[in-house]
Amino acid sequence: MSTTANAKFLISKSPLIAASLLGLQVFVLAHGDLHEAIDAVSQVIAKSPDDAALFLRRAELHRMHGDWPEAEADYAQSRKLKPDMEVVEFGIAQIRLMQGRTTAALRLLDAFLTQLPEHAGARALRADVLEKRGDWQKADADLAAAVAASPEPHYPTTRAQLLERHGRAEQAARCLDEASRARGRIPVLEHQALEIEDRAGLTDAALRRVDILIAREPRPDLWLARKARLLEKAGRAPEARAAWDQAAAAFEKVPAHKRASKANRRLAGEIESGRTGSPPQAR
Repeated sequence: MSTTANAKFLISKSPLIAASLLGLQVFVLAHGDLHEAIDAVSQVIAKSPDDAALFLRRAELHRMHGDWPEAEADYAQSRKLKPDMEVVEFGIAQIRLMQGRTTAALRLLDAFLTQLPEHAGARALRADVLEKRGDWQKADADLAAAVAASPEPHYPTTRAQLLERHGRAEQAARCLDEASRARGRIPVLEHQALEIEDRAGLTDAALRRVDILIAREPRPDLWLARKARLLEKAGRAPEARAAWDQAAAAFEKVPAHKRASKANRRLAGEIESGRTGSPPQAR
């Protein structure tokens, strides 16, 4: 696996315990190349050979680079210096997954989560393994725990995607709504819920959501156009035409300099096409 692929795997699946992750990010950002970051940590280790956190940091860098034997050696040394360094199991579990050893990875994740049940990254990683093994309900339980444990919005997004994949669109949208409310409203989660409802054909639910967005968002013309598209898709032509008319009126209130942008010219063409029933003209 390439360095880039390993780094993407780390970022998408494996957030570390806060202090270790912060230190790792600082090193990577400060030194740019992973080789340089590893060399920099090695130099610090030479001066502080009893610092377990330094070995953990270098282990993570080696893992990102795909140097699995070196990573495992550093994880082992970190654990030797600090026996209660539970995060070692999490790191080695990620290596086992990269090696295709899912049973071993699952065993390590189970042990790790016994010690740290609120670690959202490990919950999400185990959920991924469980779903691939066909146990999506247990995967959903892990993702629900991750959502509860972390304020990060990608956890409810990941859970909603799982639920949608398994035919639970209404539950997926509800999960996003609940997560948004619990976090003080995150528009992107609400927009994701709308997309799920649209894909699932939950037209009435999607229309209720769009009406809320029309009243609340600073560009109602965008959401009126979305409402019109939903109505057209549902075969409700008269209502769709009315929504296109409303979108046109709202669009006229957009400042002229903004209406001149390429995206807004395209929107204007779409609105006109919706009102007249003619194909949109290039603008």
